[in-house]
Amino acid sequence: MAPLTATVTTHDSGPEPYTLVELAGEADVTGSEALHLLLEAETLKRPGLLIIEMSGLRYMDSSALQAIVRAYRALDNDGGRLALVSPGATVARILHMTEVDRLVPVCASVEEAASL
Repeated sequence: MAPLTATVTTHDSGPEPYTLVELAGEADVTGSEALHLLLEAETLKRPGLLIIEMSGLRYMDSSALQAIVRAYRALDNDGGRLALVSPGATVARILHMTEVDRLVPVCASVEEAASL
């Protein structure tokens, strides 16, 4: 079991600045609180666009999914947007089964997400 790791970078160049959160490892009950706090802190900064890159995320449970949905709602209520990028097969299946992929755009690349 690989612990959840996250890196955050802000991209100010281009047509619209965005914040990129890159997740790796497993987002389960042991890391979901940290994920929630990280996403909450980033949404409080009111980015116009928050992108969560998921290619390194091998698994996520319902608590991690809730953290993502809460971030989506917080941004949406404030006029911001959230996009998910490159989920692996397991994570993509969870997003599809819970229909979160109907709520939050899922993109193939950061460039695609940045152009939404």
